[in-house]
Amino acid sequence: MCLIIRILCLFFAVSGFSQGVSFQRVNEYYLHGDSRVIGNNILSSDSRDAYDRPRGINDQTEMVYVDIDDDSDTYSSSSADLKVPANTKIVYAGLYWAATYPGAVGKQKVRGGRIVYDLKKKRDRPFDLVQLKIPSKNEYIQVQGELVYDGMVDGNTDLKNAAPYVCYSDITQTLVANAAGSGTYTLANVAALEGEMYGGSSAGWMLYIVYEDAKAPLQYFTSYQGFRYISTEKPEELVFKNFRAVSKGDVKTSVILAGLEGDLALSKDVVSIYSNKQKKYMPLKSKVRFANNFFNSSITINDLTYLDRSPSSSNTLGFDLAQIKIPNVKNEVISNDATSVKLQFKTEEDRLFVFFNAFQTEISSDYYQNVIVEGKPDSIVAQPTEQISETKVALEEKQSVPEPVLETKKPEVAVQKRSEDLLEMINANSVEVPGLVSGYYAVNHVFSSAKNADNWAKKMVQAGFSPKQFVRPSNGFHYVYIDFSQDPDALYNRVKGYRKMKDLTKCWMLKINLE
Repeated sequence: MCLIIRILCLFFAVSGFSQGVSFQRVNEYYLHGDSRVIGNNILSSDSRDAYDRPRGINDQTEMVYVDIDDDSDTYSSSSADLKVPANTKIVYAGLYWAATYPGAVGKQKVRGGRIVYDLKKKRDRPFDLVQLKIPSKNEYIQVQGELVYDGMVDGNTDLKNAAPYVCYSDITQTLVANAAGSGTYTLANVAALEGEMYGGSSAGWMLYIVYEDAKAPLQYFTSYQGFRYISTEKPEELVFKNFRAVSKGDVKTSVILAGLEGDLALSKDVVSIYSNKQKKYMPLKSKVRFANNFFNSSITINDLTYLDRSPSSSNTLGFDLAQIKIPNVKNEVISNDATSVKLQFKTEEDRLFVFFNAFQTEISSDYYQNVIVEGKPDSIVAQPTEQISETKVALEEKQSVPEPVLETKKPEVAVQKRSEDLLEMINANSVEVPGLVSGYYAVNHVFSSAKNADNWAKKMVQAGFSPKQFVRPSNGFHYVYIDFSQDPDALYNRVKGYRKMKDLTKCWMLKINLE
């Protein structure tokens, strides 16, 4: 098992001192519109009742799944209400769910005068497959997630012990096809550790939406996903680029942030924005987010706690979701014609796991016409941004002319020449399998017998995977797969890591429902 863990760490390109995986840009848009975010936690002290204890922390709470839906086919569920203006068009919808999941159940014990935590069960449920109920449907829709991060195979001891994971799915077409907009969204079967664990267990989900509205201002939108372990040892930084703020008037900007482990009772965690005018970082804060305790186990929209959800806990026990306007009186923080914004995450007491960042700002109409529409160089030279140390997480992207993007971009991967092996799998005929999400599947074994497929899947569970199966209609064989993505390059990079493991040397990518 130790050998397997070491090899998997190589494929995730992390060392024993890893801080997770770097943030990657998911997409960017330039349009008249706005964004919305909703979400809820999925672990609490009670399956239905709201948790409102102001000093309660997940470290000292015996967690159980939140489950509000009275559906015997689900083991966890929570909901949140979305409100968007009428006659708007959703152009992007990204669904994320995240949790600490080293095993199914944990228990706190006293042994030899010390408090210890025992896992009563290993992971026993797939964590990348959830059920989504949207306003226009009475039944759940199955959503297959793409793995953003899994701490179970990280070389960092803290991350491996907590085993947090993050999954993502682009559900834009699902919402558009079903005319889903305002209303109640419910996410079910988010897997996490129940009971107790060191540092406390936490879990939740979020839905980020960008919509087009002719009445709204012209804005730039972008989102980033990843997983950063913000420790007390050093801060982390993230730079947003590829825009130019309005040339006159107030610069209106906001961010959306999501993370795990931000305990309400533990302070000294700070999110700051760099002011080019004052040459220093300025802490972000609102009436419900404090400068020295930004991540405080809550779900907030600007200056209000967001309570249009079930359960409507004011203390979400380690799950944080925040949309906040960046205070910018007299444009002291972000100036007119600004071309970059830099955030910093820092903690001095509580550990943080940040997995999502979104940014939006009103932009110059001249910039939009000249750069985005006509593809010309910007007439204003980009403002210099302080160089960031390589030991910090920062996306110092080259200042190239951004594409006129009006559709979702997949997370960026390093530019590389595709190998013949990859091209062969991409160019292969697509397989039709009813009920599976279209994309690429990392298959590691095929059986004619269902019993043999089940036995192999159990072996993959012991190796730390969450395997799933399907039957190919054209031949009746049982396929076992361990990973999925709609981005062939990203999945292939992971497949190369799998092939270094015993029993996975012949792992390959199968194209499904793409023709």
